[in-house]
Amino acid sequence: MEVATIGIGNGGSKVVDAFLETSEAFGRDVVSEAYALNTAESDLRALDRVPESNRVLLTSPDMPAAGTGNKPDLGARLMEQNLTIARNELASVPWHSTDAVVVVAALGGGTGSGGAPVLARRLRERYDVPVFGLGILPNESGHMERNAARSFMDLGTATDNLLLVDNARYLSPEESIQENYVRINRDIARRWVTFLSAGEQSPDSAEMYVDVADLQAVLEMGGVSVLGYAAKRAEAAGGGLLDRLRTNGHGVDRDTATRNLVETVKTATNDLTMDAELGSAEGVVLLVSGPPAELTQRGIDEARRYLAERTGAKRIAHGDAPRENAREVSAAVLFSNVGTARRIDDLKQRARTVKRDMEERRDERERKQRELFTDADDELESLDPDGLSSDD
Repeated sequence: MEVATIGIGNGGSKVVDAFLETSEAFGRDVVSEAYALNTAESDLRALDRVPESNRVLLTSPDMPAAGTGNKPDLGARLMEQNLTIARNELASVPWHSTDAVVVVAALGGGTGSGGAPVLARRLRERYDVPVFGLGILPNESGHMERNAARSFMDLGTATDNLLLVDNARYLSPEESIQENYVRINRDIARRWVTFLSAGEQSPDSAEMYVDVADLQAVLEMGGVSVLGYAAKRAEAAGGGLLDRLRTNGHGVDRDTATRNLVETVKTATNDLTMDAELGSAEGVVLLVSGPPAELTQRGIDEARRYLAERTGAKRIAHGDAPRENAREVSAAVLFSNVGTARRIDDLKQRARTVKRDMEERRDERERKQRELFTDADDELESLDPDGLSSDD
């Protein structure tokens, strides 16, 4: 499955940068074109992989190219003002061979949270391809949670499906902030590139990949999706001469391979990009990858049954991506249209609390300033009683 990836803001652009790095490292041709749109010129210059010609600065004559200061309303306005420029830049996308567009944004900031819904909505109106969102929830509290809650609702209605990642699930106290974000971006990229490769059909391979139409059908169920991923060492990776003799030269015991495959899928369902109630998922896509001999049909069948029981989903698409020299068996599982997610409920609740606190602080600030700059006894007359003096 080939997608055009568009990063909005600093967070989204860095994830797209990681997409390109991972695609190249894994040998997966899943990104048809990559773009970065941002309001901070210095952040655009810091990217490594996105071509310079595909880096778009969103600005206006009345503001410097230095970001939006975590103000999503400003991010939305700047995107609206620069839509013509953005559309012209996107003209280089090979739409005839692009299966979908993925708009990537961190939802807690200003440029991404405000600009991503605006661009996604316009893309859906203009192009006849699915537009998916990849939204990253902040680990920070306060106004960034309120930004994320607002952006989540807008991006969810502006896209055909919103894929969510919760930053808080990936933070390590042993790493610096910068180290955390680099690792998190790479992990996001590895998961999504692995998943998108489900529809990547090699012309000389007879293995069963997920049909692009099946992928799109599950994703276009809409709503929120989460992705699970897990990898385990392949049995053949540690096999010696005795192991090969015991397995008739195949290097792996079929029963062991089946158990390993099923356990990898189960582990993936417990390592999600965001906590969610999987029983509410409407569709599932399963992709397993690893040495061909270890992707047993029985293992895939048992994994499918497990997913059906776990979710009750009516549509489960699956496929395998055999890699001759792979040393791991991996599983990527996407759960589409998840109807219940405590993380989102909590986010909305905290956002409402933040909004009330902000309003209370604003009212208190205005009260203090009124008391400070007025005379309660009304004995001190103003030098400029009308607020405008034309005599001086």
